[in-house]
Amino acid sequence: MFTIGPVEMLEEIKKIGSKNVPYFRTTEFSTIMLESDRLLKKFMGTAESSRSVYLTSSGSGAMEAVIMNCFSTQDKLLIINGGTFGQRFADICMIHKIPYEEIILQPGEVLTTKNFVPFEKYSFTGLLVNIDETSTGQLYDINLIAEFCRRKNLYLVVDAISSFLCDPYIMDFYGIDVTIISSQKGLCVPPGISVVVLNQRIFEERVQYKDVQSLYFDFKSYIKNFERGQTPFTPAVGICMQMSKALNLIAEEGLEIHLNHIAAVANDFRQKMQNLPVKIPEYPLSNAITPVVFEKNIAYKVFKVLKEKYNIMLNPTGGILHDRILRVAHIGNTDIKDNKELIYYMEKAIRDVNNHD
Repeated sequence: MFTIGPVEMLEEIKKIGSKNVPYFRTTEFSTIMLESDRLLKKFMGTAESSRSVYLTSSGSGAMEAVIMNCFSTQDKLLIINGGTFGQRFADICMIHKIPYEEIILQPGEVLTTKNFVPFEKYSFTGLLVNIDETSTGQLYDINLIAEFCRRKNLYLVVDAISSFLCDPYIMDFYGIDVTIISSQKGLCVPPGISVVVLNQRIFEERVQYKDVQSLYFDFKSYIKNFERGQTPFTPAVGICMQMSKALNLIAEEGLEIHLNHIAAVANDFRQKMQNLPVKIPEYPLSNAITPVVFEKNIAYKVFKVLKEKYNIMLNPTGGILHDRILRVAHIGNTDIKDNKELIYYMEKAIRDVNNHD
């Protein structure tokens, strides 16, 4: 599997998944969760005073929960919309009737200072961004975004679901108020848990006073329960155990070494694929994923050949890029030697498709 999530998991993580799920209303489970949270905040570059919310939910559920707990119809938000998940933030705001404007990026367009110029005259309360727009692989310039938010005194909400533990990420340094992550991406465990980390500013100014019209997604209840390492509702206990193992493995390896490995695998793949009839977009890329742009409209056909004939799974792309782009992830239990095999079979699949056509 060369997918962005779920991923090819480590054997240590699989072994935990094969065991019985423990009962969780215990001090032992609480201790595991509190230690996981300590490591998570350390790797995220945020203070111990930041609050964490552990949701048994997909990333989209966490995105909606953040909007519900941090903003209201009295706010006005700026959304960076460069793909499927930027659009998802817009859809959520539309459903909850929260006013917003969008920086809409066309396919292949790089986010730059000029994109912010038309919005200088507006008054916003927050900015929402998927720092690595998973559908395109573009890694947005956090310096550019953070500077705009500081100057305009905006709350900065970052969906780091496919960037965290793949690219360097320092929440407090960039003044990020909310970070959203999910278990199946950089943590490389099964899907099912999403984590929202709130800094002290947005918790004290917004979240603790917000009257949320939801039982399940009210952050105040999660934050109060997590003081003792628990959640108000049943969490995905098995995934929490796997997450604990994943975080401890990264701690043993060292975060810098972990990130450097992913970067090395990504760079190796991008160099090796230069001999194929494809290209890589010119915008900045996350280490997590490489968008492979085909010269002909054969991307999905190549995906099907790789899956059905060679048992290799990549990420297809939806929408208008369905037949032009495949995405190759560089996280999980894959390394440089796997790149060589993948390139070999990609070349065969392209030849198979071209011969058939």
